[in-house]
Amino acid sequence: MRGLPGSQAPGHQKRPVAKTPSDPPSYSAFAEIYDAWQRLYGLEYAILVAPRVNLRLAAHVGRPQTLIDLACGTGTHAVLQAHGGARVIGIDLSAAMLHQARMRAAGRPITFIEADMRTFDTHKPVDAVTCLYASLNHLLDPEDLTHTFKRVAAHLRPGGVFVFDLNSQEAFATLWRTPVTEHGPAFTLHRRFESAGPQTTMHLQIERPGHPTVRDTLTARSFPESDIRAALANANLTCTNLTHFNPFPTVPGTSLKQLWTVTAGS
Repeated sequence: MRGLPGSQAPGHQKRPVAKTPSDPPSYSAFAEIYDAWQRLYGLEYAILVAPRVNLRLAAHVGRPQTLIDLACGTGTHAVLQAHGGARVIGIDLSAAMLHQARMRAAGRPITFIEADMRTFDTHKPVDAVTCLYASLNHLLDPEDLTHTFKRVAAHLRPGGVFVFDLNSQEAFATLWRTPVTEHGPAFTLHRRFESAGPQTTMHLQIERPGHPTVRDTLTARSFPESDIRAALANANLTCTNLTHFNPFPTVPGTSLKQLWTVTAGS
């Protein structure tokens, strides 16, 4: 579940959207330039948010020795967590993003699995689960949130913790509205947006020298806090902390992001 860094890879999990025969699966084209695109705006989001995430993890489980990074994308956060003997499992629906993640994580104790966040099963309990980059915003129905949260609950050991972020409605209004063209190293990225109620579709056109022009489509939506809390309750998960923040010093707004800390219910 990344316009500007504030939307941070419009997530990695999403329902399929209609495409023309010439269009690749979501993220297949974007994956190859994704990290370079993020660097146009400074530090990657996983690095910016890491201190907040690590504080939440430490408060509940200390240094996690086993962790699932759900919707891991190109693996930035998974790599950050894979130290001190920790064993990390990165899960993503996009084979192209996982290809980039495996290259980034070469030699580190990380296992990558291609799976849907609504149905994944590693058959192993873990200390912690994380889901960043607003990936949950790509679940377009509150029922999908419940399915995902139930899978998370099934994988948390007693006392385990789930830390995830979401883009707020303010983030969509700020970052997913105005068309933009961005020029990176050996690529040009055009992005435009279509909104309908809480849902926004981002249309990408990627141009690279020596490559055909390709298109990608990513769809995401905002969720009212009540929907999040209801889905957590349905999964027998309890929110212990909710923080509203903006980690991006050059982007206006104070509440672009929500960072949730959740534990298993009794």
